[in-house]
Amino acid sequence: MKSKKIQYSLFFVFIGLTLLGIVGLNVYPANVIRSTHQVATSNGIISFNLYQQRGLSQSTPVIVMGHGIIVNKEMMTNFAIELANYGFIVANLDWSGHGQSTSPFGNLTEDLEAVISQIPLLQPLANMSAMGLLGYSLGGFGTYPYAINNSNVKAWVGVGTRANGDISNTTNPRNVLMIIGSLDEALSPEDAKVPMVNLINATSVDEVEFEREYGNISIGTARKIHVVPGADHLITPWHRDFVVPAVNWTLRSFGMSLPTTFAFDVRTVFVWVGFFGLVGLTFCLAVILADKFDIRKKPDSTKNEIDPKVFENHSLLSFVGKFALFTLGLLPTILLFVPLLLFTPLPLTSALTALVGSFAINILIYTWRLAKRWNVSLKAIIKENLFQKSKVWIYAIILTAIFFVCYYFIIGLNYLGMIPPLPRIPYLILYSLILFLLLFSVSIFLQKFSVPYSEYKFNIKSPIKSYLTVSFTNFLSSYSWFLILILVPCILMGNFFFAMILILLIPILLFLVFFGVYMEKLTGSVIPGALLNAIMITFVIVTLTPFADLMRFFGIFI
Repeated sequence: MKSKKIQYSLFFVFIGLTLLGIVGLNVYPANVIRSTHQVATSNGIISFNLYQQRGLSQSTPVIVMGHGIIVNKEMMTNFAIELANYGFIVANLDWSGHGQSTSPFGNLTEDLEAVISQIPLLQPLANMSAMGLLGYSLGGFGTYPYAINNSNVKAWVGVGTRANGDISNTTNPRNVLMIIGSLDEALSPEDAKVPMVNLINATSVDEVEFEREYGNISIGTARKIHVVPGADHLITPWHRDFVVPAVNWTLRSFGMSLPTTFAFDVRTVFVWVGFFGLVGLTFCLAVILADKFDIRKKPDSTKNEIDPKVFENHSLLSFVGKFALFTLGLLPTILLFVPLLLFTPLPLTSALTALVGSFAINILIYTWRLAKRWNVSLKAIIKENLFQKSKVWIYAIILTAIFFVCYYFIIGLNYLGMIPPLPRIPYLILYSLILFLLLFSVSIFLQKFSVPYSEYKFNIKSPIKSYLTVSFTNFLSSYSWFLILILVPCILMGNFFFAMILILLIPILLFLVFFGVYMEKLTGSVIPGALLNAIMITFVIVTLTPFADLMRFFGIFI
């Protein structure tokens, strides 16, 4: 009875934290409203968000911003909210081929001009003669030419990108700020000096200084490179040291006073509270629902269980070494997924699925070898875990649905969009099925082979310490595979742009492993973890991948 009270007490605490994060992120600051709109171009539909203060009653300057490659407009929310909060109408678009825009990846200038043409129709108080532009990564290249060719643009801010010195001079475009992370994988701070030569009329890059403001911001001739120590390309739109300078530069360019507080700080608290609450809610709800559905793992359940005695003569070195040998040595299995790359218009989704697919197939082969050595039937284990009772599937679907909805309102609406447009739904279904089967295979190895083996070898008496140790070591073994497969080609090419995937893989694999081990202890089923992770990963990568043919997409990086 006491444990039940603790469970429900924690449940209400975590649901309270989750709701606090959701409400806070989507309501604060209260004077800013957001609406989503669409505009047609020659190639399809462009989606964009419009941010403005409630009850506008006077002519208001406009900021238009564009995101980078392989992300979407939600990644720019921090900039949009701050600028709207301090007196701008802000349009934040999904470039063609990205996010909820339906058109194939194509003409960024047309995308930008289409959105700009819609703003005064949606808000007549928009002062289109006083505009500013902000671009992140690819968004810099999409917005800079417009700033050059339109004198109504009073400022251009590039974050994780650079100006085009070939078409620039000391007065055009007006008020140029470049903000670069010192560890940026796509563009080094030194690269940003090159266009500054023409922007400040220097004789060489040696004359260009970081942090020095050239020109006069009040007359539109200011130029500056600001370097953020320790920041990389991926975290740029989520980093305070990018948001605050960008907002301040824009405000100064329009002759507005600088703020002393930023919504960014409060919203950062909300996102961490909400995310912590969601993780706690998921684990807590898993226990409560497992009891309701009566699917807890029985202590005396031994069907298809591995006899721990077989672990005695199997050294840890051999287990880990052969894991590496099989998963890396059988890498050509990645070729099985080439048809996805050739016949679906989502090249990055296909490439990531191929990577996960090779890992899963190789692990399954290694698991088959372990099963033979340990004298168990892998076929029987797979059959038992795949053909579960309907209540296990219902349990998994409920957990997945609750996690998905909460995650969407915390992260999906504010930091990284995860809802694809309707034309991508068939691909969403296809990749969901594929990734479920792949993660199911990985989970079979993790929960049914690696977990019992690790527990036996570590022999830690404390259940909590054992759980943390087993989970973390399994995370390290999985992450190391992706680390090698992604980092080595980056080193050979001398280009670390795709190494950013390794940053995103950390929370993904942590949740996959820790939740999987937890499910093994709680229900003995691999279905909940495999389903939840497959759905979440598929929605994210299908939404993020630019809609383009293979050669056009990868040609961007060559």
